[in-house]
Amino acid sequence: MSDHPSPSGKLIVGREGPVTTITLNRPECHNALDREVSAELNAAVRQVAVDRECRVLILRGAGGTFCAGDDVKEFNDWQPGDFIWQVRMYQETVNLIDNLIPVTISAVDGICTGGGLELTLASDFVIATTRSRWGMPEINWDITPGWGGTAKLAKFAGRRKAKEWNLIGALFSAETAERHDLVNRLCEAEVLDLEVDALVEVLLAKNQATLQVTKYFLDKGADLDVASSMIFEGAPSRGFEGVGIADFVNKNTRDQRRKLVANFWQD
Repeated sequence: MSDHPSPSGKLIVGREGPVTTITLNRPECHNALDREVSAELNAAVRQVAVDRECRVLILRGAGGTFCAGDDVKEFNDWQPGDFIWQVRMYQETVNLIDNLIPVTISAVDGICTGGGLELTLASDFVIATTRSRWGMPEINWDITPGWGGTAKLAKFAGRRKAKEWNLIGALFSAETAERHDLVNRLCEAEVLDLEVDALVEVLLAKNQATLQVTKYFLDKGADLDVASSMIFEGAPSRGFEGVGIADFVNKNTRDQRRKLVANFWQD
């Protein structure tokens, strides 16, 4: 993998074939987001959005932790206008991730709180370690969530749990995160990379056009009524007609690769 540190060194963008990895690199403060790294994250995601060769984006943190959200130590230096500027940029970043064509994976270890948790809500898949700790502690700092921690979190986990986590501000376990649909897969820390690699292998084995359109259906159709979403699904389906069937009949390499999914995540 070729790694490219950002100008500040607080972010590392890696590339291996069609897979891009963005690593938050402030482990000394649980990869908290100051203004500098927030701007660099926004720029990195913008680059992925226009990269036609990228198929998968992985978001992760350095040093055995994901992201603790805002760097609250900066707040004393902020002017009133800085808050709204920062929130708007955060929202732009997660909206970009939400609308990316590549499939997105958050690889979570250690602390995943506040803005870190909100980043995972924008991802297609979340793989987390059993030792990871989750939460929305903003209320303890007299601030409010800015990029999905209220309404979007309620869509994932339900309004009651979203209120509990936001109004109390306590941390919760990885098992609780999985139970409330914030996590696809839990694993031990030492196999996190292997789990991510296995998922990437499965995703890259798919017909990429079909994968991307199906992701688009799920992203855009989820908020429609069922009848509308079915019309939405049916519109372009003939464009891919027969590709996978021909692969199956001919037993070619692409069909063999698709068999990777036979027992995937069945344990």
